[in-house]
Amino acid sequence: MKKNKILFVFAHPDDETFASGITISKYTQENIAECHLLCATRGQAGKPGNPPLCTIEQLPAYREQELREAASILGLASVDIWDYQDKLLNTVPVQELVERIHQAVAKIEPHVLVTFAPHGISGHPDHQAISLATTQAVQSLGSATSVRKLYYATRASNGPFGAVQPPFSDPIESITTIVDGPAYKPQVAAALRAHRTQHLSVERVFPGVTAGGFESVPPSNHYILAWHNLPGYTVAGKEADFFAGLDSPE
Repeated sequence: MKKNKILFVFAHPDDETFASGITISKYTQENIAECHLLCATRGQAGKPGNPPLCTIEQLPAYREQELREAASILGLASVDIWDYQDKLLNTVPVQELVERIHQAVAKIEPHVLVTFAPHGISGHPDHQAISLATTQAVQSLGSATSVRKLYYATRASNGPFGAVQPPFSDPIESITTIVDGPAYKPQVAAALRAHRTQHLSVERVFPGVTAGGFESVPPSNHYILAWHNLPGYTVAGKEADFFAGLDSPE
């Protein structure tokens, strides 16, 4: 029997922890699924910290190392970091991104893909670009694909994202899936701290985390089931598991 597999497709180092840290921790720690990550950029347009931890020229390498450390904390089985330019992902031909996602799907054979909702939560154009490419990639997979579901990471409009209300969210009625894992808040906080150069963003969204706390980390991640190929499957109420409706992988 093959193990359940999830492929997360995001734009920048730290997206995985901000948007899906609880989810990744829960699935890996409880041995429910093998989790993999595609990250389209090295976060070159981010800040090097205050005071700076590196030069601007060194930042891509720093952020890659930070991502690999966070991935280890969260339990990700693999991390594939692409070399597209931060803040310019929306200038890359969509079909090029689609083909690279197809290649990853063929290699990993995931049953579930996760990316940003089309609005990107923060509205960042890179978030929106990777959402569009992932959606088109899933919709153009052949019938023999391993992929059974596509989820959009988002936040419910009636609650904050950490300590802030994100620029974009979705009504709670639109949220189909809530992955709950309060026990993994300390683990997510540790992964957030691994993104040292981004401590200003981490502290703004999750106050107290950089000082060692975890109280501001939300206990759950919110998603919208954007696509599936499960005949007759519908979400009744809220799913608590990406693999709801799926038979055990063969």
